[in-house]
Amino acid sequence: MTQEEVIQWMKEHLDGTKAEQTALGMILNDIDEHGFENWLDLPAIPIVEWYMDATNEVAAQLVEDFKSMLSFEDGLDELGIEQSLRLDPVSAMGGFKDGVMDIMKSLLIYLITQEMANAYYGEHTH
Repeated sequence: MTQEEVIQWMKEHLDGTKAEQTALGMILNDIDEHGFENWLDLPAIPIVEWYMDATNEVAAQLVEDFKSMLSFEDGLDELGIEQSLRLDPVSAMGGFKDGVMDIMKSLLIYLITQEMANAYYGEHTH
C-alpha cells in the first residue's frame, strides 16, 4: 500500500467507537507533526507518555469540575435551597472509569494500527 492508501485504510477502519475515533485523531495529529514514515517508526514509549499527559489533563479538569459542583451543592444546602437534581458520586465514578478505559482502549488501538500500517506500507516498499 502507498502512504495515501494506508491513511485511507486507517480512516475507514477507525470510524466506529469513541476509542477508535480518538486513536485516529491522535494518529493523524502525530502524522502531521512527525511525517508519515517517521510516525511509522515512533516508539511506543513516547506515544504512551503523550496519552498519559492528555489523560492527566482531562482527569484533572474532571476532578476540578466535580469539586466545583459539590461545592455549589453545599452552598445551596447552606442557603436552604432545595435541589431536585443532585450529583451521584457512584455514577460520576463509573463515568470516570469508563472514560479512562476508553483512553486505554484508544492507546491499544493506536499501537495496533501503527503496527498494521507498518505491515501494509512495508508491502509496498519491499
